[in-house]
Amino acid sequence: MDDPFSSSDHWFDPWATASGSHLKALTDSITKQVLQATAKGPQARIRQPRAEQVERVTNIVSCLVANLAAMHLGHPEHSRLAIPLRHTSQSRYDRKGFGHLPHVIDAMAAEGLVIKHQAHIKKRRTGIEAAGRLLDALLKGTVAEVGRAEGEEAIWLTARMGRDAVGRKLPYQLVDYADTPETCSLRREMEEINTFLATQRIELQGQPQAGFKLTRRFTLRHIGDRHTFHLHGRLYGGFWESLPRGLRADLRINGEPIADLDFASMFPRLAYARVGAEPPAGDLYAISGLEEHRAGVKAGFAAMLSSSNEMTRLPSGVKDELPVGWTGRRLAEAIGSKHPALVPLFGKDIALDLMFTESNILVAVLLRLARMGIAALPMHDGIMVQSTSAPSAKSIMQTTALALCGVDIPVSAKIV
Repeated sequence: MDDPFSSSDHWFDPWATASGSHLKALTDSITKQVLQATAKGPQARIRQPRAEQVERVTNIVSCLVANLAAMHLGHPEHSRLAIPLRHTSQSRYDRKGFGHLPHVIDAMAAEGLVIKHQAHIKKRRTGIEAAGRLLDALLKGTVAEVGRAEGEEAIWLTARMGRDAVGRKLPYQLVDYADTPETCSLRREMEEINTFLATQRIELQGQPQAGFKLTRRFTLRHIGDRHTFHLHGRLYGGFWESLPRGLRADLRINGEPIADLDFASMFPRLAYARVGAEPPAGDLYAISGLEEHRAGVKAGFAAMLSSSNEMTRLPSGVKDELPVGWTGRRLAEAIGSKHPALVPLFGKDIALDLMFTESNILVAVLLRLARMGIAALPMHDGIMVQSTSAPSAKSIMQTTALALCGVDIPVSAKIV
């Protein structure tokens, strides 16, 4: 396994930084302590560290303090901050100046500020947790003081890495690409969206949340493919994306409850647009005999569009959502019977193409709304907006989809 990880771990974010006054003061105090602890020689106590050394250690300490605050305050179910300490060559995705991260962690552990848990090869990353006065101080702060450092890449390119010897998918690999006019344009779009959202008040259960930066992530089917940005392209990085559905009602945008707007059956509708056919009326995921198992049909539909082979076995996530006795072949036949025009697309690995169209529509919607002063939180095939903006947002979603893919995609409001 390339990324040993436990469900009790909170993954280290190198771009998190202390931005509030409380966490900044804590960072300054710990930085001085670390610099003193790591100074060597008889003149160490009176010799001043170099400015670049102070800046480097300050940035690392600020990042660690922000990550530990996010974990202990925002994710108390996690017990360790999992940190990759293996030295690799720098790419556009890495934060510069973090080569001394292991030394700063060791110094903080020696000072009793953190507890360090050693890595276990192929099982678990190195982990830390706050201790002593650092833990006490963190528990007096809020996650709203966790911000984002400058320089974070907004346009990602990843590549599939195939499967291992037993058929399991290997983790995708980040690809370090060269900028082109296209990538610069894509980055400007994301910067415009992120800059606007940073001016909006987005709260959960009455509390401001940690800073975020949305990234747009493209994919190559194979690691050796030419670098292009025409597959996938969905947006990630918003804290709301992983919220349990029950908590969405507690979201507020500029003090207002949210409206959750969703493109109805977007994936099959985009597939129909691709083959130039008209979809049947009604719910496209409604399959005879599976009326009470819509989630399983939806997941199976996506699996058939994602696979490069005929679906003879049900993926585990799909199987769990279907009644006992249903097989991959039976589900494929049922969906094919409902959607004969789409059968030529099944097993052709076109999901990444459909996601790209979907993400183009969503980015265009976000930009249009931002220029109107309306904050929208993306959710792959939908958005969340403040309730009073729902009618305008719904209209823009429909007109944008029609303009970009040539078909009318209904927009529904989910119950929050």
